[in-house]
Amino acid sequence: MRRPWTGARLPSLTFSGAQLTPPVSWNPGETFTIVIVFYPDAFSALSGLDLSKFTGRTTAAEEVLPERILEPCRSFIEDVHRQGVENAFSALEDKIETLLAGTHLAGSRPARWINDWSSSLVRRAALTGLGRSTRQIARRVRSWTGVSERDLHGLGHTETLYARFLEAIEAGDLDWAGLAAAAGFSDQAHMIRQMRRHTGFTPEQFRRNAAQDEAFWGYRLLGQHFTTSK
Repeated sequence: MRRPWTGARLPSLTFSGAQLTPPVSWNPGETFTIVIVFYPDAFSALSGLDLSKFTGRTTAAEEVLPERILEPCRSFIEDVHRQGVENAFSALEDKIETLLAGTHLAGSRPARWINDWSSSLVRRAALTGLGRSTRQIARRVRSWTGVSERDLHGLGHTETLYARFLEAIEAGDLDWAGLAAAAGFSDQAHMIRQMRRHTGFTPEQFRRNAAQDEAFWGYRLLGQHFTTSK
């Protein structure tokens, strides 16, 4: 179900927490946007924020982010006009790398798959802080990511499903029940519910639109990631 349009205009700098459902925006004219995506635990370490407070929310960055993150973003907007997008973005990347180098996650290698990353995250949560109970570990995971372990597993299943879906399309052998089992879903109905939740579409609707529809460019980009991950 699409969220109702509220008519709210986003500020020039916005911050979005974890999104478990597809966000929808509308632009009345030509729009220039840069989106920077972080692993949530890295952003939590960088910002010092408890991300559980921002799940599903988009808010003005000036209201929630610390100055050490806002300053590079403001500079980027100014540099775009003076130096062009490519030079400005390169400078922004350098500043972000410098900031990340000062966190306790410096030197860690990003995982290619959500399941690998989430498993590593839970192990780290079990070794961090004084408490080792299941509840304390779950609280740390939610604070670092904004979502629960169950949500992370669900996202991992959906990612695996998409990778298997691309392989099946390439092989000309699309079997939804088989894909559901291979991706870790309990059954085909479970697969349909999760995919609709994360993408807004059923698997069959997704199949019909993913290859050509302009709005699905992000999924095609993700598909290139899966291809290079083999």
